[in-house]
Amino acid sequence: MFKITVDDLKDKAYNLRYNLIELLYKTGSGHLDTSLSLVEIWLSIVYGNQYRFDPDNGSMLERDRIFLSEGHACPLQYLINADLGYYNKEEVFDGLRQPFSPFQGHSIRNLDYGIENSNGSLGIGLWQAYGNALDSDSTVYCIAGDGEFQEPLSLSIFAAATNLRPAGNFVVLVNNNGLTQDSKIDLGPLLKVANSYDWQTYSVDGHSFSAIGEAIQSSADISDKPSIIICKTVKGKDGDPALAGKLGSHGRPPKTEEEYLAHIDGLKQSRRN
Repeated sequence: MFKITVDDLKDKAYNLRYNLIELLYKTGSGHLDTSLSLVEIWLSIVYGNQYRFDPDNGSMLERDRIFLSEGHACPLQYLINADLGYYNKEEVFDGLRQPFSPFQGHSIRNLDYGIENSNGSLGIGLWQAYGNALDSDSTVYCIAGDGEFQEPLSLSIFAAATNLRPAGNFVVLVNNNGLTQDSKIDLGPLLKVANSYDWQTYSVDGHSFSAIGEAIQSSADISDKPSIIICKTVKGKDGDPALAGKLGSHGRPPKTEEEYLAHIDGLKQSRRN
């Protein structure tokens, strides 16, 4: 299922969260809570047996593609692509949100750096990914937030990807942490809607490598239908336990040493448990 062991994936998840906390504390800006909630989802894609990429040739035609629609989670994308070998991690720490840097507050398309799309307004990435899937024989993954499905633009993707023109190589993974910037969100009958348009549908624990990996593999085994995988997650996962899964911290990294240490202590505590 994976190119490395699940224990190795768990080690990577811990290190990524540690680096996320340090990076956004150093930068003083960025969306820590959303990034923390996506770690297992993103690692499950890029370390899956099926995922094809070449950090020395980011524009390789045969590559699989990841489109980030939940664009404010790009700090995680930057660190994972460094882990995959596209560039050095130090470049991210030196360049995040700096002028003329490739590492901005929302990602900017740069295939040399493994970044498939420029993003911004929620919902755009879904359609960028779908269009790319129509023009590619590779698997195209789109990571979206649950808040995006408050937008009619996002909901209409279900009809397009089966009725307008099928895209069996299109896989949408939804970060379902249940919180938007300032309110809770319920996806309601989203899976039923997708199923009614003949999508493959899955609902999994978004922090379980085995559950996510099995859903991704299953979506690949049936290549004539698009897939949606709802990943139930915790916003702020393994950061400060006083903030995880609660409103009020969206887009707010640790600003003081006390807040930084609370996140680090929470991360270490989660590993002991």
